[in-house]
Amino acid sequence: MRLMQNTLEYLSERQPPAVLFLHMVILCLVLSQITVSNFMGFTDSGQISGKALQFYGTWIHIGTGLSLLPIGFAFIFIEIRRHGLQFFYPYLYKNFSQVKKDLQQLRHLELPEPSACGLAAIVQGLGFGALAVVVLSGGAWFLSWSFHAPWAASVKELHETLTGLIEAYVIGHGGMGVLHLAIKVRLPSEP
Repeated sequence: MRLMQNTLEYLSERQPPAVLFLHMVILCLVLSQITVSNFMGFTDSGQISGKALQFYGTWIHIGTGLSLLPIGFAFIFIEIRRHGLQFFYPYLYKNFSQVKKDLQQLRHLELPEPSACGLAAIVQGLGFGALAVVVLSGGAWFLSWSFHAPWAASVKELHETLTGLIEAYVIGHGGMGVLHLAIKVRLPSEP
């Protein structure tokens, strides 16, 4: 219980309540998408399998994915409006000063604090991109599948490939977040 309380306190210091809420909702939806995708199934003709687990797994994945479109883009919009584009994409503005400082700290085995134009912000910006391409490709697949477009299978393959970006992001971003919290909040080791 203390772990969860310390984590939420730490995150609340850095994110307004609405942003924190969206962040947590997106995390839960993305994790559910990754899990439920293992229970999807289609026939050779491209129709959803009639087997109960695959039928419901597929529709849950589709419904959750479609809900991620507005939620994900609302989160991206709010964060970019709140901080500005350069905060997350300083390299587009040829601004490397904070990244250099962060890399210097990492070379000394020190974890840099999250800061504007720094590594953590850049990683978050990459996460915005990964989320956007995955939900857009999923939405494109759903539309092309719904209208029986001949390219629906190709769009589905693209979506499945791009999903690797969000999976890598969840592992990397989540792992670094846990490491950062463990250092900052000084979480007790539990057996």
